[in-house]
Amino acid sequence: MDRRFLSQAEVITASRKFVCVRLATYEDRQEAEFLKSLFVGRSGDLENTTFAILSPDGQRQLARSHRSPTHTQSGAAQLAQTMNRIAGQYQVQKSSADAALPKAASVRLALDIAACDRQPLAVLHASDADALRLLEDRLRALAWSDDFVGQLVYAATDDGEQLKAIDGLAPGNVLLIVQPDQFGLKGKVLAQASAKASKLEWQRALRTGIEQQQRVERTLLQHIQDGQRDGVFWETRIPVTDPLEKRAREKGPNPPPAR
Repeated sequence: MDRRFLSQAEVITASRKFVCVRLATYEDRQEAEFLKSLFVGRSGDLENTTFAILSPDGQRQLARSHRSPTHTQSGAAQLAQTMNRIAGQYQVQKSSADAALPKAASVRLALDIAACDRQPLAVLHASDADALRLLEDRLRALAWSDDFVGQLVYAATDDGEQLKAIDGLAPGNVLLIVQPDQFGLKGKVLAQASAKASKLEWQRALRTGIEQQQRVERTLLQHIQDGQRDGVFWETRIPVTDPLEKRAREKGPNPPPAR
């Protein structure tokens, strides 16, 4: 998460007027093609970050797209002003439908997102899709409540194989609050609760995870150096085309210049 912009209070307030989507870049080919239609860098291909503001139908760009808001906005205040101006041009149509649980596509991807954003990860696990759907309905209201909105990353699975990267799971527990490791490849349980636990116990588990989450601040260059020293690279679903990232993978222990 870009802490100069996206985590600032004025931007968070302005974002409540939008549908905000965290895209996965090299994890989905169809998504990657859509991102390429919005922005490509000097390489002429998809780079590993893209920032865009689109019309409600997703067809028109309402502001100049680039790698991040740092390339088009002077700071968080200007970004919030831009977003508020754009939002003011549209009549909001309120829906009676409940917002879905804002979950990542898989536990694997959610671990990585949580590590990037330095947030705890809430994972739901059930033995089948129907049971999992009931658990998601229960967690959804808590996820969007004032106490927890924006403070956790979420995932849900009925595949036990996806939990092998998480240490400390006690049998019978379906809600896990997880601390991701530095590179988002593994995690450890900070708190957990069973399906029979009360709403209060689920709230307590979420709050415990938030309070116990350990956030180690590193610069981007430090993070890159740590990863290359340890030989760690995120294995993407589709090939990486970002020039700096490709060069880092090819050079191994020599870090690329800081962006």
